[in-house]
Amino acid sequence: MTSREVLSRLRGLDVATTLRTLQRYEAAGLTPPPRRGWGSGGFGRTTDYPASTPAEFYAAYCLIHQYTWRVKFEDVPNIRNMALRIETGTWSRDELRDFIMGNEESLAAIWYWLANKTRAEQNINRARRFGLTYRLMPAGFLQKVVTEPNALGSVRYDFVAV
Repeated sequence: MTSREVLSRLRGLDVATTLRTLQRYEAAGLTPPPRRGWGSGGFGRTTDYPASTPAEFYAAYCLIHQYTWRVKFEDVPNIRNMALRIETGTWSRDELRDFIMGNEESLAAIWYWLANKTRAEQNINRARRFGLTYRLMPAGFLQKVVTEPNALGSVRYDFVAV
């Protein structure tokens, strides 16, 4: 994915940003690193961003700019790493409980990062409420399920052991 494609996708998510801001987010670890190389014949530089870049940029951008309890820019890489660990890790029930208990102060930000990433990946309108449930499967991975919201808020996050 080229930088133009990333910026175009972000405009579709109502985020008007620049190439410099995209590079700043990348350098700070708020998005996955792109693959860089040389153009055909060895002339010019190429940058190939992973497909997850727009969704991760959007998730970070929302934490920094959208909520009244904004997260500091320098804290977002750690939140991103913890959120990705939730999505990609293999967990026992005890490990997951210990992770949640050990990161209680960051848990709301982690969940909002995951919810906004999901919103961008699935093209869920900003005005639409939805819930997000992670089910701990017997194999130890967390299965993400988009659900209806609960009565208390726009994002429901649950851990359900299957």
